Amino acid sequence: MNAPQQTLGDLPAETVARLLKAAADIALIVDAEGTIHDVAVGSDDPGVRAAAGWRGRQWREVVGATEQQTVDRLLVDQQSATLQHIDERGNPIPVRYRLIPLGDGRIAAVGRDLRPCAALRQQPREDNRLRSIEQTTALVGQVPLRDLVREATDLIERMCIETALNITHDNRASAAELLGLSRQSLYSKLRRHGLMTSHNDAD
Repeated sequence: MNAPQQTLGDLPAETVARLLKAAADIALIVDAEGTIHDVAVGSDDPGVRAAAGWRGRQWREVVGATEQQTVDRLLVDQQSATLQHIDERGNPIPVRYRLIPLGDGRIAAVGRDLRPCAALRQQPREDNRLRSIEQTTALVGQVPLRDLVREATDLIERMCIETALNITHDNRASAAELLGLSRQSLYSKLRRHGLMTSHNDAD
């Protein structure tokens, strides 16, 4: 994670560590009026990394017009809420924020990207697994249960395939046998999960 360069240097080390640990994707330091004083970005996704340019802007300016009142309520209530950011391609990025008072008149807005795990597949596998699980559970109450079950099923299936490939040293024939699948079925699932180029065929 790229740590903020200004505000966090004035905070106790324990507060900084807790903030950065909690900030899976974005951490903003804002004042009571919503001016962004500093930003930390913990994602390699280009749409999320665009937040690094938000210093000096109003938080209301970087969310959709329908979300501006939600920002105002957040600043008053200091609870949590989901806001929509728009990336450079015009695609919405749903970010779940929770606010942490810093005791100096400023607030840490800690955000987590709620998009499906496909957007995070470029990250290291272990980190990707943990954050995909967290993202899926964070969607409870925001999307229908059937969609959550499908997302969780895909995640578990991918993890099992990766584990089988690791156990068999990327031998797909052996991995298919270990999983109780035909090689054709395994190849189909590898393509669906974007794993065809991640593993060499050691058959």
